[in-house]
Amino acid sequence: MKREEQINKLVEEALDSVDHAQRAEAKPYLLTRIQARMNKESATTWEKAGWFITRPAVAFTGICMIILINAAVIFYNKTNVPVTSTELAVQNTTDEFSYTVSGIYEIENTQP
Repeated sequence: MKREEQINKLVEEALDSVDHAQRAEAKPYLLTRIQARMNKESATTWEKAGWFITRPAVAFTGICMIILINAAVIFYNKTNVPVTSTELAVQNTTDEFSYTVSGIYEIENTQP
């Protein structure tokens, strides 16, 4: 008996909640915007491309591909330069400057 009274009470509460409901109103010019959208010409190629690219699956895949390509370029373009070529490069630059810059301890005039 208690169970049936609880059910009746819940039904009455649900029906009473509808008493204060009001009619929903649309935003101003909604019908005009809907009609303009329906009468609009078909989408241009650029709009279709934009809709395709902005889909989450396509955008996420594109970003992942860019990251993978960048990582591949970074990791696979590391070249092992032999020490001798590095030393030659350093020696060439020091030799280049040694002709034009005189040191403090160089004696230019040996005769008085």
